[in-house]
Amino acid sequence: MASDMTGSLNGEASLTPSAETAGPAARELELKLVTDAGSVRSLACAPAVEACARNKGVVRRLEAAYYDTSDQALQKAGYTLRVRRNGGRYVMTVKTSGTLAPGTLARGEWEVPVDGLQPDISRLMGQLPDDFPAALGDAELVAQYTTSVRRRTRLLDLPYATIELAADEGSVVAGERSEPINEIELELMKGDASALYELALALSDSARLDPSPRSKAARGIDLARGVPPGFSKAPKLRFDAATSLDEVIAAILRSALQHLLDNKAAAVDGSHPEGVHQARIALRRLRSMLKILADTTGAQASERFRDQAKCLASAMNDARNWDVFLSETLPPIEDKCAAVKGFAELRAAAEAKRRKGYETDRAAFDDPRSGRFQLEMALWIEQRGWRSSVDADGLAQLSAPARLYAEKVLAGLHRKVIKRGRQFGRLSVDERHRVRLAMKKLRYAADFFLPLFGKSRKVAAYAKFLRRFQDLLGKYNDMATTEGLLTELQAGDASPKLAGPCGAVIGWQARDLLDTEAELIAAWREFKKAGRMWKSK
Repeated sequence: MASDMTGSLNGEASLTPSAETAGPAARELELKLVTDAGSVRSLACAPAVEACARNKGVVRRLEAAYYDTSDQALQKAGYTLRVRRNGGRYVMTVKTSGTLAPGTLARGEWEVPVDGLQPDISRLMGQLPDDFPAALGDAELVAQYTTSVRRRTRLLDLPYATIELAADEGSVVAGERSEPINEIELELMKGDASALYELALALSDSARLDPSPRSKAARGIDLARGVPPGFSKAPKLRFDAATSLDEVIAAILRSALQHLLDNKAAAVDGSHPEGVHQARIALRRLRSMLKILADTTGAQASERFRDQAKCLASAMNDARNWDVFLSETLPPIEDKCAAVKGFAELRAAAEAKRRKGYETDRAAFDDPRSGRFQLEMALWIEQRGWRSSVDADGLAQLSAPARLYAEKVLAGLHRKVIKRGRQFGRLSVDERHRVRLAMKKLRYAADFFLPLFGKSRKVAAYAKFLRRFQDLLGKYNDMATTEGLLTELQAGDASPKLAGPCGAVIGWQARDLLDTEAELIAAWREFKKAGRMWKSK
């Protein structure tokens, strides 16, 4: 099935402009796959490539310089500017830094020949969006970083698409810093976008492949600044009341998968706790929507993908738990209980556990099954795989506006929260944890579906109720998690020195729970009284 994204590109129309003349922006559909050093050349002639390649391809040495102003005005505006030398020819390219729409592969791109490695923006004036010259102003362009790659390109004819494969080996350099480049780029020249994922999966039989939206430009920017990969939060979803259920499901799943892809580099790097945190949120969002799909369509693939997402998320649990302990739980207690001896030893022991947690995290993302799961998930979304699990009535429901379906899902999850929270003030810690889990599922569903009900004050208030109550309940989960972490630490060699600070941490959190109790019960009563506020009365 050709995707709506491909259709918007006029199906068979070429997606790349000529390098000789500048024209309207091309919409580049490209899938980048990171692989291991030494695998690039073998992938360029893997069985899946040889079966459909037109010829042996072309090998080139490409040198490129990337430019911006001294204060990175173009990068902040969402653009990259590159001049690439290919033999005796120089081509200047402007690209949008991100995709043209969340969850898609398409990016804006403008190209024109220039006389040398220095950019000449005048040759693209009148064709670039207005915000490009506005961001550039009169500022001088400065080379920020360079790339040097050996590229082998091959044109592949598949049954429903033509794809250009580029196998790149080289490096990105910024001053004294450098990083290796080992990646395969698959660019859709014409046809069905799902062919990109099908080919990538076939190639993954020959080597480890990890889908990554992180461009050479993004890597170069971070390298030039000397900063780790950045993280990003889940994008806001926007629908109108007439959006079909099929479109809503696809948009939600694409958004969650894109959220994961955007945070993988930060999650593996580990320099900022938000990397792993956002990657886990992405996987929870994905699992939540897959659970809703499995319950309503019976799609077996939903359960399989959900299990794979859970497995990957579980591998990040220790890294996340120790991140929270070291960056959020411990600092205020350590500061206010300075008279208690042993906090230095406690922090050192926790840091060691955190490092082991990140070793597990990195091993999970390095596992070839991780990349394959992401590619299979992307292909399933592109082909709308959930449609194969429903009958004629189900297909009709998928074509209908999503609002009625959303109402049923939200109402069911709302009832489950109310049921689990009966006599809330008398519930045990474990029972409140079950309320929290039900609330979390409702909150994700609300994030997905509330945009279908407009921007009324009632809808916004309902979402606020969910956030507030879940955050308060989270303190119970934090305390249970902390107790487990401290028990683990005290089982080690440093246990005699840890008794004091461990006791201080437990006592501090217990006091926090007592202080929160009245606020929590009030929040529950408010939520219960408000009812299903997204409904029109």
